[in-house]
Amino acid sequence: MQALEGIKVIDFSKWLPGQYCGMVLADYGADVIKVEAPAGDPCRGFTPQKEAGLSFWNLALNRNKRGLTLNLKTEAGREILRRLAAEADVLLEGFRPGYLDSIGCGYEVLQKLNPRLIFCGITGFGETGKFKHLPAHDLNVIGLAGLDSLDDAGQLCVGEVQVSALGSSLNAVAAITMALYAREKTGKGQRLDINLYDTALSLQIVGIASRLGCRQVGGSPFGRLGSYYNIYKTKDGRFLTVGTIEPKFWRQFCHLINAPELADQQFDFDHEDEQIKRIAAAVKTKTLAEWETLIGADEFCVTPVHTVDEALDSDITKEAGMLVKKQEDVGEITDVQPAFKMSATPGSIRRRAPRLGEHNAEILQALGYDTAARAQLKKDGAI
Repeated sequence: MQALEGIKVIDFSKWLPGQYCGMVLADYGADVIKVEAPAGDPCRGFTPQKEAGLSFWNLALNRNKRGLTLNLKTEAGREILRRLAAEADVLLEGFRPGYLDSIGCGYEVLQKLNPRLIFCGITGFGETGKFKHLPAHDLNVIGLAGLDSLDDAGQLCVGEVQVSALGSSLNAVAAITMALYAREKTGKGQRLDINLYDTALSLQIVGIASRLGCRQVGGSPFGRLGSYYNIYKTKDGRFLTVGTIEPKFWRQFCHLINAPELADQQFDFDHEDEQIKRIAAAVKTKTLAEWETLIGADEFCVTPVHTVDEALDSDITKEAGMLVKKQEDVGEITDVQPAFKMSATPGSIRRRAPRLGEHNAEILQALGYDTAARAQLKKDGAI
């Protein structure tokens, strides 16, 4: 048994936030139908590709899902959407606010067809307000929300983790599962409004609280960066992360870099810039490999900054068992395992991502469209 077994999700998302949410729901047993236009979602064309129209991005985010093509510009396509929603538990979408309303398939219409439907939209700035129509991807949102910051060299870093996008995905997963639980009590579905900007702000909750507190009472914010919580460059241009918040770890670190005079000055914020310069100079005297050798098996939150390739090949990743190779009809695929472990209802990877429209026949047949009807839909450009 899996946690979401028996839950049907209609996934209209075509970008990372919704696709990752649908992936998590599918990993834990939901029957997720991935719906895309007949031309396919843009991510099918990303590189590298396992085969034409089946990018590794697509393989990762749409595993465990069934695939259906649908042209919402046709009335026949919209009617299929309404039939799908009438039988679904969850509808997941990332259209511009108001688009589904404009084609007669908005929440109010679908809720009347299926009062138990949970309708989840993931947008850049929410379903209401004067900024709702602004287009935005993760990079735009984290910049607007203050999550981008300059490093010591004045360079901006674009990380592999799209913070607001994936944060919104997980917020959507949480909201959907809570709405499913609430439905068990009320018998009714509801509308969920998840957006990247609110997520980006909420993920900074401790930093925002500290900054607002400093506005109110003065002082310096605790935590985000300090001499004891920072990243320092090594002799060979690599980096060492120092997360020595606990005083005992800080003292060990000061001993490591031969700076015992700093041991009792961890929270001396008046001289923090001097401390950072002192530590930076010390760390730059050795290569990353030399520091790793000196640290050895000691455990005090001083660790190397790995490249993604180094992380993939690391003992930690191997020990975690997070990468699994599977043989599929398209060849070997390496998947990243579901991240949270459940003892009784675990997640699993049961099938590869669908080719474009791979499950059209079985999904439409279940909705009452026989072979002749499906052929007409194809001829009319509805699927």
